[in-house]
Amino acid sequence: MTILDTELTAPPALADRVAMVRAQLEPIRSRRALVDSYRRESLYRLATPTPASGSAAEVLDLAYALRWLELEVEAPSADPLVAPMNGLADE
Repeated sequence: MTILDTELTAPPALADRVAMVRAQLEPIRSRRALVDSYRRESLYRLATPTPASGSAAEVLDLAYALRWLELEVEAPSADPLVAPMNGLADE
């Protein structure tokens, strides 16, 4: 299944919201930068209740996941704290 297929199988309103967030994530050119962005976003969501289907949290998660798939795998980092994370996330 391609990224486009994923968007086409989502309800239209949800797909539109995900596409809007993905457009905002497009300038991010590396998985490392994407992870940093996602960490910042997640700090705002820690105190919120479990998201419902179609919620802002679900839209963000889907948009970040799709952007992650679009970005190529980077070379292993020299940073020992980042290298294990890259290995887990890319499997």
